Amino acid sequence: SKKSVTEDQATVDYDLLISLPAEPISYSDQIRPILNQRCVVCHGCYDAPCQLKLSSMEGLQRGANPTKVYDGARIRGIEPSRLFIDAQSAEEWRDKGFHSVLNEGAVNPRQNLDESVLYQMLRLKQLHPQPRVGMLPDSFDLGLDRAQSCTTTENFHEFAKKHPLWGMPYAMPNLSDEEYRLLVQWIAQGAKGTDISKPSPEALEQIKRWEA
Repeated sequence: SKKSVTEDQATVDYDLLISLPAEPISYSDQIRPILNQRCVVCHGCYDAPCQLKLSSMEGLQRGANPTKVYDGARIRGIEPSRLFIDAQSAEEWRDKGFHSVLNEGAVNPRQNLDESVLYQMLRLKQLHPQPRVGMLPDSFDLGLDRAQSCTTTENFHEFAKKHPLWGMPYAMPNLSDEEYRLLVQWIAQGAKGTDISKPSPEALEQIKRWEA
């Protein structure tokens, strides 16, 4: 029988599950700096590939959508997909055509990896490292008008089979071992961002005045 890429990945990263820290990995202190340094150069603006914004936890939870925000060939406008404005929850974003890049089902470390497109894309890069020297292969399309490849967990095997070099970061050097370990173990823990401190009562009062 055909063995899925997901099964290969989980086997390779089993050591990261065994060594999963007991304490939650901090999104704000450990994960967000990696995303800011390695990911938001592409996944931080309105024209981020697949509308996947990695510059905030809310963008990660919103997920991905193949519709381009900027499309010069489009005659009619599209329904806006502004964070904090056009939907307020993951369920509302799913109703608007966004699919999750994290596991939203039963919570356990193995399934958190198996059901995460984000993990699968990171692992694909580890399985097929980018050459350290020379030009990028012609299989990389860096054009601004290139077709979107917004894969899901259901069709990831076919995507990986067709584009084995298209892991993340796309067309960029691999993550360091430490960056990769932190991201994978954070996803295995459930990709929580709840350690972000809330505004103080004084700050909330200022926000209320400014927004008024």
